[in-house]
Amino acid sequence: MKSVEIIHNDTQNGATQIAEDSLQVLKKECLRIGTRLDESILKTAIQLLLDTHPMATIENALLPIYIRLIDLIDSGGLISGNVKASIEMIFATRKEQMRVGEINTIKRLVEELKDKKSILTFSHSSTIIKALLQLAKDGFIDKEIYILESRPLKEGERTAHSLANAGYQKTHLGIDFAVNEYSELAETAVIGADMVQFDGHILNKIGSATIAKLFHLQSKEVIIGASLSKICLRGIENQKKDWNPLIPNRNPKEVSSISNPNLTIWNKYFERIDPKFISTLIMDKNKFSKPISSTLREFILKNQAITAQVKALRKLWYNVNFIMV
Repeated sequence: MKSVEIIHNDTQNGATQIAEDSLQVLKKECLRIGTRLDESILKTAIQLLLDTHPMATIENALLPIYIRLIDLIDSGGLISGNVKASIEMIFATRKEQMRVGEINTIKRLVEELKDKKSILTFSHSSTIIKALLQLAKDGFIDKEIYILESRPLKEGERTAHSLANAGYQKTHLGIDFAVNEYSELAETAVIGADMVQFDGHILNKIGSATIAKLFHLQSKEVIIGASLSKICLRGIENQKKDWNPLIPNRNPKEVSSISNPNLTIWNKYFERIDPKFISTLIMDKNKFSKPISSTLREFILKNQAITAQVKALRKLWYNVNFIMV
């Protein structure tokens, strides 16, 4: 599908927007197929979208949809009822749930960052930027904001432009290797997340792990802001198998146009942050403190909504064969 390729090549939007775009693509496909929709076709379409980016937001957008649609198919509702209305309702509900989660995360982050005098952030996390923009709107523009660039796409530049325009009078943008100097100037690092694993590891833009480690070594705060939709459902299912997400190598020409059989160009966008370097994890209305690996695990196992989803996926997702559509 051409629309899947567009999402795969999207390097400008954040995880939330890409997840919403994935929902829109899947909804159009479901509406197109209509009463001919079955488990295998549905799963294949979802898997194609899951493979576009290693982002838990995409799977948290799509896998609950899969559960709902399979229920609809099994109940005969997809055949006997108003197909379009049923599909529209399922997708609209999931989209709203995700937006509410992000709004709650932003509110909690704002409260957490109000008293910070100097903040370092990195790349272009939509959740972090929205929280900082809300702080500026609330009048907290006297903070020192340090932003590290993110190559090769220069997402940090977009972040700096947004925050400077919001009124932060002490906004600083530096190259990614300014992390050593900036870490000495900022009291807190606040970073987004593309995926939160069951064991507390955070998958985020390359460079995030260095920031977290350096702040940890200086006994400074490292705050991660991510909604519950960033929790990796497949990671929970595979918790006993030491499962880790596959991080693909992106277009090498973004780094260099040199072509030589003796040269390998490494261009991965994401890396994992060890939970031992994280001081605080903000997710929706929840605040997890050290040790993140234990507090997050305990929360997930006690959260009935999450465990119910995983149980349903264990039953439905892993027993369906793929077909190519």
